[in-house]
Parts: sequence; C-alpha cells; structure tokens
Amino acid sequence: MTSSQQKSPVRLPKDALTKINLGNSFAEYDKVLTKPGVFVETPAIQAAQDATRAKCFFVGRRGTGKTAITYYLRTKFERTTISILPQIFSSFSGLFDIDDVRDPRKQPFKSLVSSFKRALQDEILLEWNKRKLLTFKDYSGTLGRERNNIENFDFDLRIMTFAEELFNCLNNNNQKEWVRLSKRSGELTKEMNELAQGPAWEFTILIDRIDESWDGSDEAGLLLMALMHACVELGASDACVRPLLFLRENIFERVREVDNEFSRLETCVVSMDWTEEQLLELIERRLNSPFSTKLPLRGPTWDYFFEGAEGVSSKKMVFDYCQRRPRDILIYCSFAIEAAQSRRREKILLEELQEARRRFSDSRLKDLADEYAENYPQLQYVLSRFYDLGREYTVNGVAAFINKLLEDPETRKVCGSWIYQHSTPEKFIGVMYNIGFFGVRFKEETLFRTLGPKSSTPPPITSASIIVIHPSYVDSLNLQDALVTSLDPLAPLKQSGLVNDLPDAIDLNEYQERLRKLLEKLKACPGGDQHAAEYEDIVGEVIRLCFFRALTNVEPRVRDLNGRVIRDWIASNRAITGFWEVVRQRYEATQVIWECKNYSELGPDVFHQCSYYMTKEIGRFVVLCYRGEEIKQHYYEHLRKVSREKEGGVVLLICDKDLQVFIRQALNGKIKEDHIQEIYDRIVRKIS
Repeated sequence: MTSSQQKSPVRLPKDALTKINLGNSFAEYDKVLTKPGVFVETPAIQAAQDATRAKCFFVGRRGTGKTAITYYLRTKFERTTISILPQIFSSFSGLFDIDDVRDPRKQPFKSLVSSFKRALQDEILLEWNKRKLLTFKDYSGTLGRERNNIENFDFDLRIMTFAEELFNCLNNNNQKEWVRLSKRSGELTKEMNELAQGPAWEFTILIDRIDESWDGSDEAGLLLMALMHACVELGASDACVRPLLFLRENIFERVREVDNEFSRLETCVVSMDWTEEQLLELIERRLNSPFSTKLPLRGPTWDYFFEGAEGVSSKKMVFDYCQRRPRDILIYCSFAIEAAQSRRREKILLEELQEARRRFSDSRLKDLADEYAENYPQLQYVLSRFYDLGREYTVNGVAAFINKLLEDPETRKVCGSWIYQHSTPEKFIGVMYNIGFFGVRFKEETLFRTLGPKSSTPPPITSASIIVIHPSYVDSLNLQDALVTSLDPLAPLKQSGLVNDLPDAIDLNEYQERLRKLLEKLKACPGGDQHAAEYEDIVGEVIRLCFFRALTNVEPRVRDLNGRVIRDWIASNRAITGFWEVVRQRYEATQVIWECKNYSELGPDVFHQCSYYMTKEIGRFVVLCYRGEEIKQHYYEHLRKVSREKEGGVVLLICDKDLQVFIRQALNGKIKEDHIQEIYDRIVRKIS
C-alpha cells in the first residue's frame, strides 16, 4: 500500500474497481459527462465562461476536449446557450468564384462575412421568441423584415439564402442593393442592443463539430475563414451575441495559411493544451464518480486504483506514453481497467498498463492517419512504412527513408498529391513534427508539437539533429530501439515483417532460415540427459532469435563466484516497453535466468534450484523450460512456495509448444509478447 493510501481516511468497497467506468472518450457519446463533478476547470473552460474576455476560437487537436466544453456550458448555462452544428462546409459549391473571395478586404468575402453574421443574429432572435422574451408580433423595422428567414430557414439555409442575394447583386453590378443588404447585420445589431434588458437576453452560441461536414475543399476553407471573421466582428459589436467556435487544429491551420488578415483572428484564440496535473484530475474525478464518498484528488485516488512499485510510477508510465490529450489518457486507462476487471483484480497492476499499450498504440496510429487525412491523403501508407525500423533517425536517416518512399510505386500512387511537395528532409520532418509523429531532440530534451494552435514549425534542424518517433506509436509499428543513419538500398520498406537490426547482423532471409531449422531441431530433439546440451542450445537460440529486442548479452552456463552454481542461460533485460519491462520493474530482474530441463517431469529439487537463482543483484524472475506438454497442478504448489520464500518471485514455466509459438511468431514477423504474457498471467493467478 502506498503512502497516499495510508494517509487517506476514505475506504471504498472491496469490489470498487468493478464499478469503474471512465466513460466514452468521444464527448458526444459520453454519459459520464452528465454526472456532477467530472469536469476539470482548465484555462479553456474558464475562458469559455468569461464573457468579458475576447476569446471566441477554441483550437486543439482531435480529442483535446472541445466538444466536452460545449456540453459543460450547455449544462451550466442551459437558459442562455445555443448549440449549432453547421453542415454548410460540404454543400456550398458553385455560388462564388474562389479567387474572388480570397481577399478579406473585397466585396465577395465581405458578402460571406455579412451572411454569417446575420444568420447568427437570427439564431438569437429565434431563441428570444422561444423563451417569450420577444414575440414575432412585436418585431418591427429591421427585425420585422427578418421574420420569414427566422421562421422558415435553419442556420445553413439562411447563410445560403443571404449569400445568394449578395452575390447576385455583385454579379448584376447592383451596388446599391448590395450595400443595403450588407448593412442589414449592422442594423440588426443596433436594434437588438436597444431591446436587450439584461443577462437573460444575452446568449452564447456554441459552433462545434465543423469536421463532420468538412470536405477539405478550398471553398470550405474560405467559408470557415468568413465564419471566423464574422464571430470576431459580431462578438465585438453585438452585446447579445457571443459566438464560440470550436475547431480542430489542422482545420484551423488551413485558415492560417490563406488569410492575409489573420492577425485579426489570432488574439481571439484559446489553445486546448492540458497539463499533466489536469489530466490526472480528469481521471481521478471519473474514478470517483460512482461513489458517494470521494477519495482525495491530486494523487491519492490514482494510487488507490493503480499499482505502483519501488522506483516505478504508474502515472509516469501512462503520461509519458501519451500525448497529453484527455482522449488518449481516457482510452489508455480504460483499456488497462478493462484488463484488470476481466481478471477480477482489486487494483490495476503494472501488467495491465503494459498490456494496454499495444492496444492503445494501434488505436492511436489509426486515429492519427484519420485526423490528418484531409491535409495529407492516405497518410497511413507513409506511417506504415516505418514498421520495424528504428525509433530515432539522423537527418541522413530521414533522407534515406524518403528516398525509399519515393521508390515505392504504391506510396507514389496514393500519396502523390502531397509527398513530392515534402520530399526534402526538412519539409518531411516539418510535416511529421506538425502532426505529432516526430519530435526533435534539443540538448537533453525531446520536443514534440503542442496540441493547440501554437507554431507548427519544428525546432531548428541541423545535420546533428536527432529525430524521434513519439512513444505512443512504438508498439503499433514494432519499432526497434535503434538510431537509423542509413537504410539498405536493396531492402524494400514493408508494412509488416522484420526489415533491419536483426540479431547477429544477419539479413532477413538468413534469419528466417535459422528459425526454420531451429523449429525442426526442437521437434526432433529427444528427451533425456544425453541430449541435454542439444536442448540447451535450442533454448539459447530461441532467446537470441525471438527475444533479441528485450534480452541481450546472452551467455551460456554461467558459474557464480565460488564455482558452485551453473545456470544454463543468463540474459540482460534491457527492455523499455512491454512484458519484459514489467518483469524488470516488478521483479528487479535486470538479468533473466533461463533454466533448461530436457525431461517432462519436474521434481521439487528443480524448483528449489530456481529459487536459489533469485538474488537481489539479479532479480526474482526465472524462466524454466522443460519438455512437458502441460503444467501439472502440483507444480503450482512449488511455484507458490518459491513466491512466498522469495518476496513474490516468479518462476515462468515454458513447454515445447510455447517455444514453438515463439519461433512461429518470429517467422511470421510478429514479434509479439501476447503468448508469454498469457503464460505469466495464468501462473500468477494460480499462485496468488
């Protein structure tokens, strides 16, 4: 039990973990948001509530909490909040010439801005009528002329109607009518301000989920640009209307690129960045939500549900792996909680956190490609080509990767619309940094792109720069802990399978041939002492070929200092992710002993021997390989005795069929840890 738990006077039911549901990571489907006390007071939420601040654009990457803020505001300020989900950005083609609208100072663009302003004002007038603040029969002057547009059209149809009227005036060179119609919004502002009689008349309009109707066209970009200018102008002039626009960062960047009056918008932006403390509070509030009695925040709640170990922080495991987005943290923790609940745990163990990594990594990679599909079509083809390469690259290594990309016909075919424009190392690094896939090591720190609309320009790139792939993509892409300085020009990039950095500097063909022969040797090797050395050699080859990413410096038959103990194999555990990292952290197993027994029946002396190997210097984890077909029930009694005597130490039993699984997975290029994790889980459950 951690110190945080000891200090906490609150105790939850023994089955507390079974009641936990962190909710849906997509706010529009998240029922947890309806519960009191689950929201975190971030700077973005504070800015959204403060009507005196001139902030109207809330910009962040997917999953940073934009839609959640709209739910918060609608719940807290139900009587003065209006929600709009525009569909106009995919149905407004052919009405105007793109080149005419690009300049914000000219009439075509001002026509769009005027149309958006007027449509937003009509939303307020409609709400006034619904709430009996002002009925249609009371409308006169400009308000009276708006009645038909308010009653008969929704937000999207109003914009199309108003814009069509204004562009018809321009096309017919009817300047007088254009001036009259373009002034309509200003006239509405004046009359609405005169009618308003206090806070009940002042409404916040929440404009969200633009990406759902976003088609990525130039027309859509210019329409969004006009909407943003309309929000700024209307918020500054009309006391009754406060529009708040929630935008994905990559869509916001489209406006930044084309708007030569962008400085008018920049001061109105709120970034959706989160600190680690706020993300921790997010999880803790959701962990507490099922219970009437609440655990303290800022650490104790997390420590109550998540296991830690000496020198190991479960919080650090999660937050260092994710990109500081609430959706990432929710998904990761939900996966770990599901795994713990399926095993009827009382706490989420380190094993569940490690197990959740691969599942989360796969989800994160798919989500990244989808998030930037409009900016970089078929981005997934490029990302998938990193499979099984290194985590870090020199600039020359990036250049070599780009060259091989451009040699790949499939990549050229599906990504040709953008890949050639970013084919220099600097531009390619810029794209990958911008989407959060690459980071740049600067001095002792690796810098990754923030989640909000801050500069997308990476730190200065020099020939000495080291480019680092974000940890959240390591497991999905099966990346190796290696620095890539060059690539074999004859070895093609693949989406699966081993490509480089194989053990003993062998190539892929030789590697697979050794695995095939190893499988044949294992099947043909007889049991018994006379063939013990042959079996030991087979196990040693399995360690080298199947676990080379985590276990290194494999040495045979090592004697201790006084010459008494002989260990069949010992390997250094240098894993930084996955199953073997848990073993290293939980059991302090910096070295892993592999004991080999070339017979099917195990006696008590074998388990005693394994127990003797467990020391403070090496760790409390031993792998015992033997020729049996299954683990017999009475073996678990011996394993339980070892665990009691060695402070929770574990002996992992590996049969022939398990070794065959490891070899077949390596042959297929699927260096997974699922199987050995299952063996471990089964043994730990039996002896607990």
